[in-house]
Amino acid sequence: MSEIHGATGSYVLNALDPSEVDEFEAHLAVCPTCSREVVEFCETAAELSLLATAAPPPALKSSIMSAIGGVRVLPPLPEPAPLSSRPDPVEPPARRAVVEEPAPVQELAPVDELALRRQRKMTRVLSLAVAAAMVLALSLGGWVVDLVQQRDAQVASVSAETQLLSAPDAKTYPFTLKDGTQVSVVASKSQNKAMFASGDLPDPGAGRDWQLWTLYGDLDQPTIKPDQTLDGGTSVRKFFSGDIASAGAVAISIERQGGADEPDKATIQKVQPL
Repeated sequence: MSEIHGATGSYVLNALDPSEVDEFEAHLAVCPTCSREVVEFCETAAELSLLATAAPPPALKSSIMSAIGGVRVLPPLPEPAPLSSRPDPVEPPARRAVVEEPAPVQELAPVDELALRRQRKMTRVLSLAVAAAMVLALSLGGWVVDLVQQRDAQVASVSAETQLLSAPDAKTYPFTLKDGTQVSVVASKSQNKAMFASGDLPDPGAGRDWQLWTLYGDLDQPTIKPDQTLDGGTSVRKFFSGDIASAGAVAISIERQGGADEPDKATIQKVQPL
């Protein structure tokens, strides 16, 4: 690799060749500047990935339009009677003792019929708009929650990788699978964390999974505990769930789908001391 310090972005995006991955990860273990840039690029990539994954459900528009069509519209208000048809006010009967002039009848202010019609029409339109907004909010609610959960999961993953790569004792252990695929394990005893990483983990086959293992005690006769299972056919970054602080080694094998309690010795790909 001609300029290894400029390969941080390609490494984060899994764009390096297997041989370049080995070379860069060996350099990463001794270069704090590149380690810091890898952490920063991982955070940026996690934020940008939301632009591709945050698509609304395909049925969202049709469900909203269907719900709006079922909204019950308020009936129009009755038309006020025209002034000419209203009865004349009744004059009070005259008193016997004192004849008083009847109080003048105040004339009603003229009614703007056109303004009333506009107001009633506007009320119906606003009622429909409010109902549609409520339907839209309810429809988007689940999608927004899913989006927030995706973002939180990505941020948590980036934060965990940042802590691991920033650990003073973090080490990268590159190794090769039987088919020549280059993979690596980054481990920190002080953080009690280890992460398996592969740019293109092969497909293990129908009904099969890759499985990680943690080994404890004497490595000639170790206690082997099952760890995470992995899908193949794509790039993989996954943390071990075992006690890395006391583990003497990690391993990977191909097992039945869902994982096994004990590794199949015929499919053990690699035992990597830590």
